[in-house]
Parts: sequence; C-alpha cells; structure tokens
Amino acid sequence: MPFTDNWLEELAAEWLQLDEYLIEIGLPVSVAQAGGRYRADVVGARVNDNTLEINHVECGTLGGGQQSINSLASKFSPQNCQNIEQHFRAKMGFRGQNVTYEKTYIANYWSNPTIAGAGNRGITVITLPVFICSKVLPTIENWKRTWIRQRNLRTKNWKTITLPESCWLLKLIEDLYRTGLLKCS
Repeated sequence: MPFTDNWLEELAAEWLQLDEYLIEIGLPVSVAQAGGRYRADVVGARVNDNTLEINHVECGTLGGGQQSINSLASKFSPQNCQNIEQHFRAKMGFRGQNVTYEKTYIANYWSNPTIAGAGNRGITVITLPVFICSKVLPTIENWKRTWIRQRNLRTKNWKTITLPESCWLLKLIEDLYRTGLLKCS
C-alpha cells in the first residue's frame, strides 16, 4: 500500500479503513492540461446493501478564497469522480446501479467564507477539530462495540479494546481524548 503524503491524509485513511472501507491512497484519476497527473488523496469504497458507497477525501488548507474553492472543485470534478467510481466498480466487481458518492474535504486551516463557497459546490467541508470529534471518535467507539458483539464477549467495557496496530494516529487521538488532552464539546 502506498504511503500518504502527510499525517492528515493518514488520519483520513485510518478512519475510512476502521469504518470497513477498502482504501486507495494517491489514486491516479486524471491528467492535467499542463501535464502531470491528478491523484485523489484518499478514497474508500465498500458495498453495503447492494450499494457501492464511495467516500472521496481530500485534505489540506482552505484559506485562499475563490482560488481555493476553484481548486477544490477541480479535485472533485465530475470526470475525476466518474474515474474513481469506474475504478472501484472494476476492482470490486460491482455491477449494480446504486452508487453513493461522498465528497469530503478535511481542512486543517480554513476561512469561513471559503468553507461556505465549497459547500455550495456539493462538497462537505469539515474542519479538523470537527472531523476528530464528530467522525473519528464515534467511528472508534462503533468499531470497538462491534468488535465485542462479533465475538460474543461478555464485557460491556468497550473502552478497554485496543485498536489495530496499523491505526497509530487513531490510537494517538483516542489516548489524547481519554487522558483529557483533547476535548470535544
């Protein structure tokens, strides 16, 4: 598996993988007009109830106003999204008609007008603190509760279950939250 370009992409990849998505990092999806290739940061796919669910995640900063919005829109262009869907249809042997495609941008720096502008383009922009508190931590809890249920364990203390070793950033976030160094309101 290729390595992510930065820690934020790694966090997104671990989150999707823990949520039972098949993930691709740096998936080549198109060729730029000036040359070079566009690669999607992190894309996850899974089949659930005869639906191919795709979660396309891009990561970075959104502080540049309209230029940032335009750049973001090009990352999630219809052609890129179609290429990603076709990639996962082939890889997973999915022939059904039902496909959901979630476009998510995780911003570690942002301006509120830029977030609003991106939202108007059908892209869910989520700030890093909100991502951790509303997506990452609930996914960790759900994974642990499911792990206990699947093994018919009698313990109700899901908090003692350890995450997989490959989830080193999720483990760090969980530990920071458990010790009170990370607070979610």
